[in-house]
Parts: sequence; structure tokens; C-alpha cells
Amino acid sequence: MNARRSRTSRGVLLLMALSAAGCGTPVEPDASGEARALTIDEEFTRLSRRVPGFGGYYYDSAGALNVVLTQPTHQLAAVRELLSARGVRGSDTLLARQGRYDFEDLNRWRGRLEAEPLAGLVFTDVDEVNNRITLGMTHPDPEQVAAAMARLLIPADAVHLEQAAPNEQHQTAFTYVHQQNRPLAAGQQIKRFSNGYIYFCTLGFNVRRNGSLGFFTNTHCTNEGTVHYQGSPRIGVTTEDPLFWSNASVVYDGVTYTCSGTNVCRFSDAAYVEYDAGVQSSVKHGYIYRTEVENAYTGGAPTGIAPLKIDEAQPFFRIVGKAYHVAVGEKIHKVGQRTGWTSGLVTHSCVNTLNGSTRLFCQMKGDGAGYDGDSGSPVFRRVADSEQDVELVGIYWGSAMSPIGSIEQDFGPLDVAADSASTP
Repeated sequence: MNARRSRTSRGVLLLMALSAAGCGTPVEPDASGEARALTIDEEFTRLSRRVPGFGGYYYDSAGALNVVLTQPTHQLAAVRELLSARGVRGSDTLLARQGRYDFEDLNRWRGRLEAEPLAGLVFTDVDEVNNRITLGMTHPDPEQVAAAMARLLIPADAVHLEQAAPNEQHQTAFTYVHQQNRPLAAGQQIKRFSNGYIYFCTLGFNVRRNGSLGFFTNTHCTNEGTVHYQGSPRIGVTTEDPLFWSNASVVYDGVTYTCSGTNVCRFSDAAYVEYDAGVQSSVKHGYIYRTEVENAYTGGAPTGIAPLKIDEAQPFFRIVGKAYHVAVGEKIHKVGQRTGWTSGLVTHSCVNTLNGSTRLFCQMKGDGAGYDGDSGSPVFRRVADSEQDVELVGIYWGSAMSPIGSIEQDFGPLDVAADSASTP
């Protein structure tokens, strides 16, 4: 991650700007008419304030919506009404699950634990399925964590420790070039040159921004001023890669995100590249390349290019909207330039990840496959009963994904959907 220390000295200025403008993110209303919470943890916190004892929701293996409540008999009707007003799929037939803890309490305790110097901490998560906090650690140390919990007055059964590998980022450097394609759409290979190497990542999604067309990829795939190529021609240059900030807190929608100690923090592994004037007419805004076979790649070092073949009959997915509150158990997809179209289920909806001193707030994890070179890949949810329409979930960066709401925390509202009159 490009957590450039020379830039963090300006973190206080960034924080002042975020605070003055509500994190710089005017948000559209959701189905209930309220200002939309950009992350699922913010939405769960808001719901727990409306119905104390609400612990979150998720989809089980049968696709049924499950809601965790501390007093299901008394809370179920109110929660069903709230979720129905928000247009949450399955709210008319939801199942109540017994929980012990309110989501807001769990989220507050997670924040306290994150401020502790816990050795080997990789990520934290409020696990709505099991109604507890999960700490992912390279070498779980129950005694260290128990001592911190006792000092912080956190109940002993509210935290679960999980073995976790250090966070990775999936860019790659090779000496050959993949196929050049036009139009320019999400999911295809991009490259940059640095120190005699060619580094490959994936074009995340196209946007209209500041009167021009551009695209998003991972910040660890670029720096401000980096020139990007697709095939042989140059296509654009990175113009926005927000500062990481430190030693401060940001409050959004009542949820406090604290960056303490030597950490540097952001909400997304994302950067914006503006297309050159000469390629603007070649951009297919709101579309993702579609390969022939879903999950042709299943893991390990990729062999051959069969998973990368574009489906000639249906070459694109069409982005029709943004999916802000994707729950555990929902199926999501990605298209990457190294492994093609893969899919899996969401396993963690809003984890705070740590990679060395770099912290990313509210990232998503899933069990779909990816490999080096897939960094920046578009992540999406398919629209029911449609072969081509999808909702943008975010971008993949290796060990996790940055949800679209977290990206908009860093960049403001983004115009990602295809024009209604456009066709694949």
C-alpha cells in the first residue's frame, strides 16, 4: 500500500476538510428516505439505535435473510418494518436469531481493541453471524487479548480469535503483455513502468468525474502522476490518490473511525486515473468485460489463458447501480486480468484491516479466488433475473475488497452506472 509518510503530515488538513463537509460525501437517500449510510457497519449502527438490541443481519446458505436480536419476540416486528422500508431483500420472510449483544456495543468495543498494541493484528470485524468481534491475528495470543478485554471491560465471550495471514496486495510484474482491447472497460489489464519492470493490475471501473472520463484502480498500483497503458498505447495518468491520515478520528453518521499511534489510515485502496483526451471516445462507461466461464480459475498459480477469454456472445456486464450494504452470505463476483471471472460468498462485510502501519477501514472479505495481477478488479453483485445487469460492490485488492461506500468516503459520490439507453 502506498502509505507515503511524506504525505501524512497534511493529514490534519484533510481531517478538517472532511469534518467541515461531512466527510466530503453528500449522500443520496436510501429507500426509506434517510441519507444513505455508505458502509454496512454504519447502517447496522443506525438500525441498532432505532431498535436497541439489533445485532445485524446476514443471508444463510439457503439465501434466507437472518436478523440477530437480543430480544426477538419484542424486536422482530419493528426490525421487519425498518428493513422493508429500506428495501432489504427477504425482509418479508426474515428469520430471527438469538443474540447477546447490540451491534453498536460490539462496534464500540472493537474500536477500543483496535487502539490496543496487539501484536500480529491483521484485521478486526464485528461478526454479525456469530454476534461477536473477530480479531484476525498472525499468531493469536489469548492471554494478551484477555488482559486487554479485562482492562477495557469487554465481556469475555464477545471476542473470537482467528488465525490470519498477513494482508497481501495482488499486483504483479512480468515481462510480457496481454491482449490490447477496445473499448476501455472494467476488468481488463492495465500496466505501468517502474525501475525497469512492467507492473500489471486491473482496471476497476469507469467514472465520469470533473467533466472527464476516468477509472479507478488500487492505490498500491499507482502514485499521483503515474502513467498507465492498456496494451501498447498510453491511456491516462493518476490524478487523485488521497492522503493517508494519522493521529486523528473521523466521525461519519455517528460511527467514529480512529487512526492512532504510528498508523496511517484511509477508507479504501483506491486511486483515480483520468483518461487522456485521445482515448475518451474509446471508453465504455458503466461496463465490465465478461469472460466465457465463471470460476474457470479455482486457485493456485494460473496456467494458460482460457479463463481470460472474453465471451463474444455477451462481452459485457452492465453496471446499473451501486450495492452499498452487501451482507455476509451474499454472492459477489469479480473480473480480473489474471484469473478472469470468479465468484464466491461474502464472509466478512466490514473489517478494518492492518498491513504494517497501514489501516483501511470497513473492507469486505469473500471466498472467491484471485491472484497476482487482479489488484483493482471490479467487484459486483448480479441483478436477479438479468443476464447482464449488475450492481457495483467495489474493487478487489488481494486479501480483501474496498466497498464502493468506503471508496466514496475517500472520493465523494461517483457516477458509475451505464446510461439507461446504452446497450452492451
